[in-house]
Amino acid sequence: MISPRALAHKILLQIDQESGYPDRLLQSYLDRYNDLDPRDKGLVTELVFGVLRWQGRLDSVIMKFSSVKLKKINPLVRIILRTAIYQLLFLDKIPPSAAVNEAVKLTKESQPGYVVRFVNAVLRKISANLEALKHLDETSLSPSAIAGYYSHPKWMVDAWVKELGLEETLKLCKANNETPPTVIRVNTLLSSSSVVADRLKAEGVETTPCKYAPDALEIKKGHLNLRRLKAYGDGLFQVQDEASQLVSHLLTPEPGERILDACAGFGGKTSLIAQLMRNNGEITAVDISPWKLSSLEDNLKRLGIKIAGVFQADVRKLSEMNVDLFDRVFLDAPCSGLGVLRRKPDIKWKRRPGDVFRLSQLQRELLESVSALLRPGGILVYATCTLLDIENKDNIESFLQKHPDFCIEPVSEVVPWSKPFAVDGCFCSFPHKHGTDGFFAARLKRIK
Repeated sequence: MISPRALAHKILLQIDQESGYPDRLLQSYLDRYNDLDPRDKGLVTELVFGVLRWQGRLDSVIMKFSSVKLKKINPLVRIILRTAIYQLLFLDKIPPSAAVNEAVKLTKESQPGYVVRFVNAVLRKISANLEALKHLDETSLSPSAIAGYYSHPKWMVDAWVKELGLEETLKLCKANNETPPTVIRVNTLLSSSSVVADRLKAEGVETTPCKYAPDALEIKKGHLNLRRLKAYGDGLFQVQDEASQLVSHLLTPEPGERILDACAGFGGKTSLIAQLMRNNGEITAVDISPWKLSSLEDNLKRLGIKIAGVFQADVRKLSEMNVDLFDRVFLDAPCSGLGVLRRKPDIKWKRRPGDVFRLSQLQRELLESVSALLRPGGILVYATCTLLDIENKDNIESFLQKHPDFCIEPVSEVVPWSKPFAVDGCFCSFPHKHGTDGFFAARLKRIK
């Protein structure tokens, strides 16, 4: 039987060396080791996401007490140290001696004696200085201090300070390190919120209605893997954050319309658009990734959605094809993902400043392409799950300068419940303000 810490190390090492989705990788391992006690599964989840969220701070602690430079430490040993330090700093229920001893034991399984002694020495020095390491004076914080203590790359903090200010950036970084709520969207094509809540309660899952999104429920207590529930298999709900749901509502699709869902991905928003259309009309869901489209098709089938056709293509080239104009277009543009760091903390350590500029150029190309496919009088919603102007507001301003035949429709005037998120006519959600993922969306109308 594999121990929770050993399994966490295994997952973290794979995330460190390969690209992918941590939540999906974690779930695949938990499914593989399904005989683990639920409490042990909970500990594995805590360790994996905790280490990813706090990796920057954990590494700074290693560098402070290690005679070996971080980059020269074996990747597995580095992960063993990170995991042990995370337990020392953040998990009060695990005695420091137990965390150190477990790390030393795991190191012995694959490393020579001098490495074992190194791990032991570093962790014992850290254990002796825990109180000092846990303290931070917030009365005179700098961007560097926020980046170090709250575990974000300095360039990211600098960018937010410039746009949001120091105080808001501090709150945002704190929120990014919190465990996000698990939210589901009830499939109103098949059921209602009250009925699904009762079904889930019968399966041991407690829920409460969400604050903003209609037909959304927050999971308060219950099953670690919602996809194993019968209610999920029956298509009664979709796991989807509130903000992700809300930006889809901004499209306000009507039954019988022709909709383009560009960059559809796994289809969470595709299925909600179909739901809002009451399964009546036509949706063309496009993405460049075949494996995402395969998951999308499976999901649409599970939810009983029959009006969406799936199409693999580069969205930038759609306007070159013989495609009829659409009534509405939803563009969920590829982005840096800085609004979903609570759920995908590995993004912090994989993104570089140049990525943001590169993605902003791609977003402009995508917006240019899909705008040509919208009929006069039609609606285009541009959305991202990031929090930088270069990928959001700047793109919209640049587009409108080139296209006088388009205008912004203020979201709060079209969708009244969006007022708490309205900024300069656009939709902006923040983890520290709304308790949701960070999203941006602009609703554009083609005038002629």
